[in-house]
Amino acid sequence: MNPNMTGALPSPQSAGRAKRCAAIVLAALAALPVGPAAAQAPADIAVYPGAKPDAATTEFLRGQMGVQGAAYRTHDSLQKVAAFYQQQPGMKPMGDATKDSAAFVAGCKEEFNAVLKKKMSAGCTHHVTVQNPWMDMKTGKMVADTLVSIVKQ
Repeated sequence: MNPNMTGALPSPQSAGRAKRCAAIVLAALAALPVGPAAAQAPADIAVYPGAKPDAATTEFLRGQMGVQGAAYRTHDSLQKVAAFYQQQPGMKPMGDATKDSAAFVAGCKEEFNAVLKKKMSAGCTHHVTVQNPWMDMKTGKMVADTLVSIVKQ
């Protein structure tokens, strides 16, 4: 049974998962530069089909995190949403997806790294983060649908 639905105190396991999810979100967003708020998601990044805007999380991104972006929610699985973004032109995964999250970058340039002696992505213009479950930063509760955050750098 979900402790967030019963009003019971969260178990140490769910509290640990909440901390990990919050850390993933904050780490991804903290790396982004501060900029003015956007009226909507960047036009050149597709919003997952059927996802609905999440005004409260978008406001948190813009007001509290100071980034230009938007958040959307869907009842589709993280795997299905991540597969959609993986197939978008110019979208590249940021590391390996986990069962709880996936992250992508877009608008990157390929540059040769002389030290590592290989081409690497640089100067990316957008980050897309997909999470399920995710923590509502206003209430501190875990939410069991899929959150898509699209942030412009």
